[in-house]
Amino acid sequence: MSTPLDEETRVAGTPGETPAPQRPGRPPGRRAARLLTIALGLWTVFLAAFHALTGGHWWWRPLELLPPLTFAVVPLLLLVLTPLARGARLRLAAAALCCVLLGLPLVGLNLYALPGLGGGPAAPAGAVRVFSWNTEYWNDGDDPEAFYTFLKAQRADVYLLQEHVSWDVPGHRPVRSDHVAELQAHFPGFHVVAVGEMLTMSRYPIEDWRGLDSWPHLSEGGTGMPPDGSFPDYYRYKVLRTDLRIDGRVTTFYNVHVPVQLDISMDPASAQFTEFMRAQEDRRKANYRALEDDLDDNRLPVVVAGDMNGTAAMGELRRLGSRLRDALPACDDLYPVSWPAGGPSLWRLDWAFTSESVKVHTYRMVDSKGMSDHRGQALTMTLPGD
Repeated sequence: MSTPLDEETRVAGTPGETPAPQRPGRPPGRRAARLLTIALGLWTVFLAAFHALTGGHWWWRPLELLPPLTFAVVPLLLLVLTPLARGARLRLAAAALCCVLLGLPLVGLNLYALPGLGGGPAAPAGAVRVFSWNTEYWNDGDDPEAFYTFLKAQRADVYLLQEHVSWDVPGHRPVRSDHVAELQAHFPGFHVVAVGEMLTMSRYPIEDWRGLDSWPHLSEGGTGMPPDGSFPDYYRYKVLRTDLRIDGRVTTFYNVHVPVQLDISMDPASAQFTEFMRAQEDRRKANYRALEDDLDDNRLPVVVAGDMNGTAAMGELRRLGSRLRDALPACDDLYPVSWPAGGPSLWRLDWAFTSESVKVHTYRMVDSKGMSDHRGQALTMTLPGD
């Protein structure tokens, strides 16, 4: 029969008795290595999926709208944490560095801005000045005189302007707008053409012009057709082609506004949100096809500029960039961004491309003075024969 003293002895142990072995905890370095391995594996899978799916699926679009810097910041953060993994630090650092290299092409950094790597040739006298800008529903809510003063201050020869339209906020629909006469009054001697929401103004003669019809390129079923009772040309024409005679030669300017992917004012859990995304995807593809088909048949020098609603990470822009030359090498900014103009800008949604024969001398983003959520694009260039 045991006594309280016996119980105390068993609890405290007796001299010389070996205590029961304690299960050791996982060393901190091993835990860190495991967590970093999982994080790097998940990020690698995401990167592979992004490269495979970008530019082709409406349901992938929300992930494409991540700030492009994410593709550099995440693997760099993981790289910084690899010393915590101790024995696995070199292996994990190598994996993180590979993720950095895989993500960099998606970021949109302008390496030409680094000393000695780029910059356009000096612009000669008589270089063509181009200004492209999404006006955010023209001068809705702005002082019209301040709006036109801003346009004049750009001193451009060619203006490629998007959203020449008003917006019915309660009805959530575009409303036809006509400011051509106002522009001609403010810019005497300029030629102005407009279709849908697209407007191009040039001090050079316009040899020919037309809106590129996207409707023949919509998928069967009509998901991309405009809502009933709307301003149909707003949806139909998102590319305005103008052929300008400049110093005796003709050059094509494409004024582009690719439809946005989704509407953040809608409930993401609603059927309306999904239906809108599917319709917008159809419209985006149709407009790219209209532009690409026209480029295929065009033997003139070309300039393509406007609000592409896309980033360096998106497949459509990489495809367009493979056939034309981005104006980026003539820019002095390491990370040129255009949206949102009124806050920390993280996205370059506005782009400019040219054919090889066009020399871009300067390219920069222009503050829109609070009149638009987009910055403008200002370029100087010389054309073949100049």
